[in-house]
Amino acid sequence: MRDTKRKPSNSASVAQQPDENVCAGHALGFPLRKSLGFRPIENVTLDVFRCVCEVYATASAQPWEIALRISEEQLGAIDGPLLVARVTALLRALRKERGNGFSYLSVGCQHVSPDELTVTGLLKAARNGDKNAFERGIALALDNAEISDRTRIAVRSLAETQSSHNAAPMTRSALRISRNRPCKRSTYISNSLSPRGVRPVHPAWK
Repeated sequence: MRDTKRKPSNSASVAQQPDENVCAGHALGFPLRKSLGFRPIENVTLDVFRCVCEVYATASAQPWEIALRISEEQLGAIDGPLLVARVTALLRALRKERGNGFSYLSVGCQHVSPDELTVTGLLKAARNGDKNAFERGIALALDNAEISDRTRIAVRSLAETQSSHNAAPMTRSALRISRNRPCKRSTYISNSLSPRGVRPVHPAWK
């Protein structure tokens, strides 16, 4: 006799699985670059910053190569590596002087984490010569930690590099890298100078 019992449907288990296409930045309620009015140079800087963060979080050299490729395609063989160097100098200053870690999203994600937004606003204040906003941004970026000249110098140096390319249009290749991609996670890196493993987003950013 043929068994007429129906096998239990796995639709329920499938429904319980998270959607891989859901962007972590969207899920966490982070704003979009477009809504914040990001300029092309700010988009490139943000993606380079995320690559350098990924180097520290994973101890892999691949994000470093991606950072150089993005910056060189946008700014050229001379200024491209300079942008990467100054982004790195700023991140090292933040990791040295900031009391807490740093949260960032994947390269190409169109959302912006609170920490990324703080750094972007600080650089904008430096470019615009807004001293009051700059001082507020420094205090916020360092989480009211002891302020020294290291972060100030790093911010102003990077802002100077941005200003020289502020009106430059983004190349098509860079546009392909920076277009909207779902971000699988928000990553948190320690403020220690030694590479650490990838951590989930810090509870403060949820």
